[in-house]
Amino acid sequence: MEWKYGIIEREGFALQVAQNNTVGPPLFWIGSALYYPRVIPKEFTENYQITVVDQRGFAKRISGNIETKEDYALEKLLEDFAFIQTKLEIPSCPVIGHSGHGYMALSYAAKYPELVSHLVMISTGPSHGSPMLEAEVYFQREASDLRKKTNLENQIQFQKNIEETPSDFFIHYCVSLEAKGFYQIPFPSRKFWEGIHTNKLAFDHLFGEVFRDIVVSDYFQKLSIPILICMGKEDYQVAPYYTWDSILNEFPQIQMTVMEKSSHLPFLERPEEFLNQLKNWLGRNIN
Repeated sequence: MEWKYGIIEREGFALQVAQNNTVGPPLFWIGSALYYPRVIPKEFTENYQITVVDQRGFAKRISGNIETKEDYALEKLLEDFAFIQTKLEIPSCPVIGHSGHGYMALSYAAKYPELVSHLVMISTGPSHGSPMLEAEVYFQREASDLRKKTNLENQIQFQKNIEETPSDFFIHYCVSLEAKGFYQIPFPSRKFWEGIHTNKLAFDHLFGEVFRDIVVSDYFQKLSIPILICMGKEDYQVAPYYTWDSILNEFPQIQMTVMEKSSHLPFLERPEEFLNQLKNWLGRNIN
């Protein structure tokens, strides 16, 4: 499947946009316009017209002063997404956020309800705060010896990598989590990151502070649209699936699916099952 790429400038950032050429229902996917087209399987692209947009953490700065945290304020990112969706004349449609981008999608749906028909959060824990502590507990309890051994080796290599190219910290960090984030081990995930630019301050601020303190229940209370949460059962990279239980007890209308034999990228590892679950859920929740 071919993707078409373009750039939309916003406040000194060159935000990349990727779109496939399928004639089908639209989907708006938040994150990286280079990374996600590499991991979104053909089963997906053959069924939906997908627009993948950069958040500022992946965008090159083309003008402006020295970057500050304010450049990466969550509100600014949400404004970027709304600007792009409106500019490209993408109607109200399902919005997808994976991992930390699930919080961006959640916040976007709350701020711009007229642009979001359904919300899909994939491999997103309740927060990057205290629930994340359970990820290590879960890993030590459930992971195989091979997975633990591979993870230890990856962490040693991670320290070497950040010493060599500290500006690529986020990429090195993600690659170092292969044994926690992929069902198959070892898995050569660095190929997905080739040529991708990252702004370290953005990830330090958003993933280290904003998503650490996010209260998803506050957002759920504002939303009346259908919400789907999809977790891989063997995902040790974020807070495990069961950390959602107490929250979902308060919001029984939210559906969560836990996919067997998959980890942090269930749509890549179990594409047909993931697609069927998404299509069935969308079919049951027609606005």
